[in-house]
Amino acid sequence: MTPPTVLSDAAAIERLEKYLAAQLGTSLRVRNFHRFPGGLSWISAGFQLETTVPHALDGQRLIVKIGAPTGLMAPYSSAPQASVLSALALSNVPIPNVRWWSDDEDLVGAPFIITDFVDGVELNPFVRDYGIRDDHSALPWLGAELAKALAAIHSFDWRASGIRTLQGESPDLQPGASQAQFWIERVRRWRTGPTPLLEYAAQWLVKHCPPSSFPAAIVHGDFRVGNFLAVGNRITAVLDWEMTHLGDPHEDLAWVLLPELRLDGLIPAPQFLDIYAAASGSAIDQARLRYYGIFSLFKMACINTGGLSGFANGSGDLRLACVSFNIPMYLDRLGAALRQHS
Repeated sequence: MTPPTVLSDAAAIERLEKYLAAQLGTSLRVRNFHRFPGGLSWISAGFQLETTVPHALDGQRLIVKIGAPTGLMAPYSSAPQASVLSALALSNVPIPNVRWWSDDEDLVGAPFIITDFVDGVELNPFVRDYGIRDDHSALPWLGAELAKALAAIHSFDWRASGIRTLQGESPDLQPGASQAQFWIERVRRWRTGPTPLLEYAAQWLVKHCPPSSFPAAIVHGDFRVGNFLAVGNRITAVLDWEMTHLGDPHEDLAWVLLPELRLDGLIPAPQFLDIYAAASGSAIDQARLRYYGIFSLFKMACINTGGLSGFANGSGDLRLACVSFNIPMYLDRLGAALRQHS
C-alpha cells in the first residue's frame, strides 16, 4: 500500500497563493506561514496575506486548517465545521470567522478551512500548569465561561439556521446508537487486528442507548480544555470543530469531564454542571451522563486505534505511535465501566 503524500509547507503555500488569488481577484503572497505544533488531526497553520494592489485583506492574519491524508482520523471533510461555524456566526458563541473552505482536494491538496486569526492563549491540559507560566487566577473564571459557552452551543437553534445534518446523521434517530455505529465503522476501517471489546461496547451502547426524547443539539465533539483561546478571564474562541455533529448535549458534558482533560484544574465538575444547567435552562440527566461517560471511553479507544492505524499506514508521525500506547489503558477503563453498568 502506498502511503499518503505528506503536504509540505512549500506545496501548501503555493496552492494557497493560487487559490486565494483567484478568490480575491489579485495576485498575492502568503507570508509568515508557520505550522502550529499541537494537534494530531488536521494541520493548523497561521499566515499573512500580502496583496500586490490595495485590498482590505492585505496584511490580514489568517488560520488555515488542512485535513491531511496522514492525519489521525483521515479521510476528512471540512463541511461539518464550516457549516456549524457559519451558522454560529449569528450567535453569541465565541468562534473564529470563516473566510473560505472546500473539500476539493485539487485546490490545496486536501480539504481545508480558512478563518480569521483570533487573539488568545490556548491552555494545554497535558502539561503541568496548562503550559501557562504567569498568573493562574483567571482559571476559575475560564471554567465558568467554558460552561456558559457550551450552554450557548447546545441552546443554538440549528434547525432555524438551515442545518439538516452534519456528519450524515439523522437528528430523529437515537444519537447514542448513531454515534456508536459511526465510531465502530471507523475502527473497522482503521484496525490492524481484532477489536472484540470495541465491537462489544458498540453493541452495548446501541442496546442501552437512552431514548431520543431529549432535543438534539449541535455537539462540538471534542469540547475540552485545550480547544479554546482565552485573553485574561475571557474566552475569545472555541476551536477544533472537526468532530461536530447533531446529538445529545450530554455527550459533550461527559467528554469534558474525563479526568485526563483536567477540567477540575479550572473548576470543580459539580460547579461546572450547575453553571451549564443555569445558562442552558436544561437540567442534567445523570443517567444520560453516565451512559455518555462510557461512550467517551469507547470513543477515546476508537480515536487511539486510529492513531495506531495512521502510523502503521506510513504517516511517519511518531506522535501517532505514542497515542497508540493509550489503547490498553482505555480498553481497561472501558471494560471496567461496562462491567459496572451491565
